[in-house]
Amino acid sequence: MPLETVHDQVHLRNPKRSFVQYRLDKPGYITPIGHHLSTAMRYTCLIRSISSAGAVISINKTLTLPENFYLEIHGIRDGIPCTEFKRDGEEMTVRFNMHLDVDFLNLVLGRPAATPDMSTGIGKNQGD
Repeated sequence: MPLETVHDQVHLRNPKRSFVQYRLDKPGYITPIGHHLSTAMRYTCLIRSISSAGAVISINKTLTLPENFYLEIHGIRDGIPCTEFKRDGEEMTVRFNMHLDVDFLNLVLGRPAATPDMSTGIGKNQGD
């Protein structure tokens, strides 16, 4: 899997963190960071898989991007700051500039948000 190399590198710095890769296949947008942090252009992409550390996306292979950009997932307002890790034709592996929060990752995956179990104080999925 393309994200395994990203996970191996990030895991060395964060040995207690789990990096599970999830198949997503959702449309998204790439917004390059331009001069003075401007974000004038926006390009479509397909987000193939995602983890809390990075993602694999499909983009037009002729598209030239800067090393850093924002990845937006269709239907979610917040952009994720990314750095290109590896590119092979239409497939690009990106590393997130910060790990995704578990609740945000659940939102992206369409899972119910974790709610704290008042008796133990541990997060529990709704409907469990």
